[in-house]
Amino acid sequence: MTVNAHLLGKYLTRHPLKYGTLSHLSDAAMVVVIPAYKEEGFLFDTLNALYACQQPKGKVGVVVVFNASEKDAVELVERQEWCAQRVREVLAPMAPDWIEVEVLEAYRLSAKHFGAGLARKIGMDATVQLFHREDHPEGILVTLDADTSVRSDYFTAIERWFENPSRLGANIYFEHALEGRLFAPEVYEGITKYELHLRYYMQAHRYAGFPFAFHSMGSAMAMRAVAYARAGGMPRKQAGEDFYFLQKLIPLGGFGEISSTVVYPSPRPSDRVIFGTGAAITGHLDGRGNVEVTYNLKAFEDLRVFFERKSDLFALEADAYENWTYQLSGPMRSFLLNSRFFDELAVLKKDCARQEGFDKRFFEVFNAFKVVKYLNYVHEHFFEKAPVFDMALALLERRGVATDEFLLETELLAYYRSMEVENPAFIS
Repeated sequence: MTVNAHLLGKYLTRHPLKYGTLSHLSDAAMVVVIPAYKEEGFLFDTLNALYACQQPKGKVGVVVVFNASEKDAVELVERQEWCAQRVREVLAPMAPDWIEVEVLEAYRLSAKHFGAGLARKIGMDATVQLFHREDHPEGILVTLDADTSVRSDYFTAIERWFENPSRLGANIYFEHALEGRLFAPEVYEGITKYELHLRYYMQAHRYAGFPFAFHSMGSAMAMRAVAYARAGGMPRKQAGEDFYFLQKLIPLGGFGEISSTVVYPSPRPSDRVIFGTGAAITGHLDGRGNVEVTYNLKAFEDLRVFFERKSDLFALEADAYENWTYQLSGPMRSFLLNSRFFDELAVLKKDCARQEGFDKRFFEVFNAFKVVKYLNYVHEHFFEKAPVFDMALALLERRGVATDEFLLETELLAYYRSMEVENPAFIS
């Protein structure tokens, strides 16, 4: 047994399957997992978009996970069961011969953990078991949402990207629809601002020097089965499961961006979770949220100065930390002194004998979670959020981009999109 196969076996021992195995699927080089909760209005279109894709070299599996909570009404569960049966009997046979569709059903799930994270985990763990059974730990595991379409080169682009054996995981480039007849004009207005925020937010992280800055989009991730196992699997979170999972996957290395295809997430409003795209658009429509604003660029500029000087901390004694912080901004200094950061730093320094090791491991302490806490702290105490158009424009100016031509949010968003397509990132 190879080391990677052993890792899959070890993971499955710790995470035994509770909701069935993939009994029909076999010989798949790539498997796409789709959670489906009250999605009959969108799922069929998503499956048809996959069927219309160009054929890759290897066989593709599609696993649809129909789920329901223990608190859901009997009528909803019956609707889920009907939809699952329709996929089995009608939609699965319509797939081209290189795609095999399999359905998993998991009902009366614990309300405490019920959500997209648990549904993804059920399907992804079953796929890991499939790859382990077939001695294929390098198999490709992809996540998609039931209301999401893809470009026709979706499978071939993913397959081609993973032909390099050093690549373990990736985000897939995405674009929301910014116009159309499916939704009200207010939805398209809101998603334009929200997607601009997402792209500004990621690029601002990169501007600050944070090395693990990637989108967290559950409908647009791919990884090898062994990387999924090494990262500990998908967490059972009701929201933000993609963010939490990626913070374990990205630091493993071999992670990048597949920018040679496109995933098209839905801009629809949703009240299922408290944050994310659906919640943002719902808040925009009912006036509770504000997609007009984002984090102030000054907070990222302060973070950039801190990251540029982080190496100084290795040689400093604990009693010199506070004095050292005076070379930073007031907000940055306040956060460091009030967040127990230096206590965490002391633990890291004990494990690092040399400067090189400290520099490499620094972001284990100041990780993505810490950046979020920092941003929330300084915006609570020091900064106000600012218009997303203004901040996205200011960031480009800091990077030396001429911005006179950008008059509309759609124009600015188009430029941010092009930056990601033309300059995909990779963490070795």
